[in-house]
Amino acid sequence: TNLLLLQKMTDRKHILFLNQVDIESLSNDNLRVSCQPLIKTIPVEFDSNQWDNNIPWVLTSSTAAKLIIKENLPKKIYAIGSKTAKNIPQAIHPKTATAKELAKIIIENKEKEVLFICGKQRRTELAELLNTANIKITEAVVYRTEILKKELNLQSVDGLAFMSPSSVEGMSENGGFNGLPCFAIGTTTAQTLKEYGQQPIISKKSSAESIMLTAQAYFNR
Repeated sequence: TNLLLLQKMTDRKHILFLNQVDIESLSNDNLRVSCQPLIKTIPVEFDSNQWDNNIPWVLTSSTAAKLIIKENLPKKIYAIGSKTAKNIPQAIHPKTATAKELAKIIIENKEKEVLFICGKQRRTELAELLNTANIKITEAVVYRTEILKKELNLQSVDGLAFMSPSSVEGMSENGGFNGLPCFAIGTTTAQTLKEYGQQPIISKKSSAESIMLTAQAYFNR
């Protein structure tokens, strides 16, 4: 029995997360999990008193959401998905967490102006879609992302898990993807993987747990 157990543990596929995750909560009998964060988020000083509270605020990252949670929030907030909206009960968010779906809701609600609370290295899709609809968008930067330099040993790794576009960028700067299957937390991260020539496998929900289930299904095909 011990031999069978040892065999099963050795046979487990190894998933490497490139963002910070709680390995303990993710480990299971089918997959081995490790974590090598390739990015560090650094809060930027901001004065929310200078932000207009009478216009809707827009959030596309859970990092930005966490940083403003204690501020004097407006009545109307748009978030890209349930993960970003987690601690903001009044947040309006689309079923599918994409910039396109979020922009659609903002446009349908006939907003004239929004405040986009974001990181310094944010993607441009949302701003472009809102500009096309003549919605004025003001940006408030609350954090910046730094890519870390790491020596990654991918010898025993069977799959890579990405939870942000920056971690994809980090992987390309730290030796590349090594032909490994790439699991993405959502369509924005998947889009970035495509831009780097990868064929992403997208998890059903925006969570590390969902990535694990997706990887399990992938390896059990």
